[in-house]
Amino acid sequence: MRYVTYTITPQQGNFDPAEELLREHGVALQTIQAIDYLADETIVTRREIQGDREDIVGALEDPAANILEYSLFDVEGSTVLQMQYEPGELTRRILEIHQRHAVLPDYPMEYTGAKNSTLRISQIGSEAELQSLIAETRAIVDVEIERLGTYDPSDGEHLIELTDRQREVLSVAIEEGYYQEPRAVTYQDIADRLDCSAGTVGQHLRRIESRLMSTVITGGSRANRASGPSDDTDAETTPPSR
Repeated sequence: MRYVTYTITPQQGNFDPAEELLREHGVALQTIQAIDYLADETIVTRREIQGDREDIVGALEDPAANILEYSLFDVEGSTVLQMQYEPGELTRRILEIHQRHAVLPDYPMEYTGAKNSTLRISQIGSEAELQSLIAETRAIVDVEIERLGTYDPSDGEHLIELTDRQREVLSVAIEEGYYQEPRAVTYQDIADRLDCSAGTVGQHLRRIESRLMSTVITGGSRANRASGPSDDTDAETTPPSR
């Protein structure tokens, strides 16, 4: 099994009318925490966003957003939006591609890039399935491979190694003194340096800590214990065939 982390960028700047309206109202999209594509071809998603509550509601209640219902929750300084909506054509095509392939997403998906209009996705599957999925996705959006690696389900870990973004978050947390006693900084202090939300920092640190603790307890991944240092260096620089 393999995992791949890649970014997708819609050429028109947004995946859906709802995203476009949120950005027009000054709302920043942070992460997608879950996606469910229903039989009636509507979508239920849970996202982390940032913005003034009045601006958020104004965007969501615009008829052009095609939103059927939504709920807003305040979590650790960020806003979590769960909504059911009618997706645009691009989102529908992307989801249909994913439904044709035996791959699993590793949440959260993270918005990044200019105006947070790019989505960073990590997925797990066979090399053939991942290559086919990337090739089909590249036909409708811009795709950039960031990382490839080996996934060993027997280790009980989603991704064996930390991503570049997780390493960045961990480095800043250490520099800021997050792990010192007494702790003198908060998620928000770290988020200010990383230009993201406090909730995103919290998610990253919890995932990092979970993986690192698993490594400490088990002595590293089974593959690493059996064969020494990982041979993923070459793989990480070789994207699936286009």
